[in-house]
Formats: sequence, structure tokens, C-alpha cells
Amino acid sequence: MKLSRSESTEEDGVMEEDDDDEDDEDDEGEEVLKNVSKPGILPLVTPLLISHATGLSLYYLPVMGQELATDHFPVSESEAVVLISIAIYVAGLALPHNTRKFLAGEGTDRGWMTLKLISLLYLAVQLGCISLINFSLGFILAVTLVPVAAVVQPVGPKLLYALLLILVTPAVTLLFCIFLYQELMEFPITLLECWQLFLQALAGGMLDHYLYGSIIFPFIALFVYPCWIQLWNVVFWK
Repeated sequence: MKLSRSESTEEDGVMEEDDDDEDDEDDEGEEVLKNVSKPGILPLVTPLLISHATGLSLYYLPVMGQELATDHFPVSESEAVVLISIAIYVAGLALPHNTRKFLAGEGTDRGWMTLKLISLLYLAVQLGCISLINFSLGFILAVTLVPVAAVVQPVGPKLLYALLLILVTPAVTLLFCIFLYQELMEFPITLLECWQLFLQALAGGMLDHYLYGSIIFPFIALFVYPCWIQLWNVVFWK
């Protein structure tokens, strides 16, 4: 049975249309896979905002809540400010577990790599700015934070990375510096005495800021601590 020229032309046209439809479906499938595997920058807005909101809380809440703390606990106002600051500081460790459900790109390599890149650039800008004003502070932060920030990632020995981040957090760095200073001065102290000096240093830093305009406390609370929280999110990204 022979087909006429018109019938064969119609069949060829139908086959070409089917091929075009299949190509379009393949292209759409590839685009969907790309969108799923490569999330944009918007999923990172949530951890960035929450990290800086925690920094704002660390800066404002201790002073705002000191009267409430003294009414409910047998502590002085200076002790209340320091203890509230420590509580907010430690509460930041739970942020990755609370923000994970809001991350559309959670679990992907592109997501944590982008967040780590932003954190490293942010840290570099901070260290460059503070070194112009307080070189010793910038040097100490660079020596402690930069090596750990460069190696942390959500794959590999996660507990080791978390421990390293805790050891280089500004509060622990201050505690180590106090202990090391006393050792170098050949006046060794116990851990309890070191803790008391640590609390006095925190209270003194806040007092210097509110009385004399020192920038160390707001710099740590508003910039360094949120950057550290971002790196903490990188470790627990998956």
C-alpha cells in the first residue's frame, strides 16, 4: 500500500511536532533540576537576618532587661547585665537547629558554600576595619578566627569543627587571654578566679562603651558574633 505525498508530509509533520514536544519537556526537566540543585541567594537571607538579630539582642537586651532580672533574681544590676549577655550568647548555639526548617536550600553544597563565602568576606571586612582602630584586637581575632573559619564545613569531622568554633568564639578567646596574661605576669590564678576576672572584664567593657564610647563591645556584639553564628550555621548546615 503506497501513501500519497500529502499523507507522508502530514506524518512527517506530526513526528517533528512530537520530537519538539519531547525536547521542550527535556528542557523543562533540566531547568527544574537546576533550580532544585542550585538554590538562589534568597534562602540565605533567613540565617543572615537571624544571626544579626541575635547580635542586636546581645547589644540591647542586657541593659533593657537588667531591672526585670534584679526584681526576680538576687543579683545586682551589673551582674544582671553580664549574666543576660552570657545567656543570649550561649543561646546562639541553638540557632542552626531552629532556622533549619526555614532554609529552602538546606542540605545542598551550594547553599553552605555561599554562606561560608559571605561569612569569610564579611569577616575580612571586619578585621580590616577594626585593625585600623585597634590593631591588637584585630590581630587576636585574625589569629583565632581566620584559620578555623577557613576549614569549617558541614562534611567531615563535624564535632571537631564545632569544638574549634567554640574555642575561638570571642568570649572563650577573652577567657584564654585573661588566663594567659596572668601566667605571663607570673601570677597564676585558679579557674574560678579566672572566671571572676572574665565577668569583670565583660562588665568593664560594657561600662566603657556606655560611659566613654568604647567601640569594642558593639563591634563584638553587632559584627563579630553574628559572623561567628553564620559559621556555626555552616557546620550544622546538613
